[in-house]
Amino acid sequence: MNTPSKKYQNDVEYRQLVDTLESFIAKAQYTPSEMREAVILACINHEMRNPRPVMIDRRAWEALRVLEEFSEDNE
Repeated sequence: MNTPSKKYQNDVEYRQLVDTLESFIAKAQYTPSEMREAVILACINHEMRNPRPVMIDRRAWEALRVLEEFSEDNE
């Protein structure tokens, strides 16, 4: 896995992202702490809007099917 420094050296888009963030800090638009908070919030927002599919074990699905059948039979 590349370190952030190696990614910065070898990945043009990553370099642009880092340079943009650094320019915000240099212009005193945001503090480094605010930048960290904003990046974390962006990640959280993205994950909330794009949940990953949940992988459920085949045995768990079978157990849920049995419970569903049981509850339907008792209605």
